[in-house]
Amino acid sequence: MKFPNPQALDQGNISQLNQLMEEAQVKNYLLNNPDFLHNNPQLLTHLDLQHEVGGATSLVEKQIKVLRERNQTLQGQLIEMLQAAFNNEQLLILCNQFMLELLACDNLQSLTATIKSSLKRDFDLDDVALILVGDYPPAEPAIVYAESRQIKELLNCQFPDNQPLCGRLELAPRKALFGELCPDLSSFALIPLGEKCEYGLLALASKQVDRFEPQMGTLFIELIAKLVSHLVRKYAVA
Repeated sequence: MKFPNPQALDQGNISQLNQLMEEAQVKNYLLNNPDFLHNNPQLLTHLDLQHEVGGATSLVEKQIKVLRERNQTLQGQLIEMLQAAFNNEQLLILCNQFMLELLACDNLQSLTATIKSSLKRDFDLDDVALILVGDYPPAEPAIVYAESRQIKELLNCQFPDNQPLCGRLELAPRKALFGELCPDLSSFALIPLGEKCEYGLLALASKQVDRFEPQMGTLFIELIAKLVSHLVRKYAVA
């Protein structure tokens, strides 16, 4: 019996040889531990076990295949749920940090400036606009309107369900809210402050086209809006 010249073994032969050696080790281990699969039944859903009857695939094998696919689907869903939970936890931490920064402000200008700068920095936004409705002392960088209808006319929207609106924005309101930056901004979140903008509006903007979408969840931005509404109202002139 002739053995191949070691120099003649190419990379493919070496890989095949390694695979055969690994398979032999697995076989030996299972032979020496016949109760391994019994003690580790969860592995059965990941193994391809052939069980043919008269050349046809058995019902047992089909059931195992269905269970394996269902297991893979559930694992994928679990990973998605864990990722969503992690993302929500990070957003909650940012909201808490934002709240503490606002509570440290001692005048309206400091408050409005902090609202804008903190939202841009902590939530990675490209611009933020704040409109207040009513009679206020100097509130820069916020814009102050006398009546909420001015906001609705500007945006051509009545906020009928008092929910934030996310998505695109026409050029005129975009320019009124964000000035020179408006051509570079692609997606927006318009958040009414109070019932149908009775206290104002908070507008978030991003250069990313898909940052704010109509179908996105708005729980955290609604939480931010309630906090901002409560804090700015303390400075309204009675």
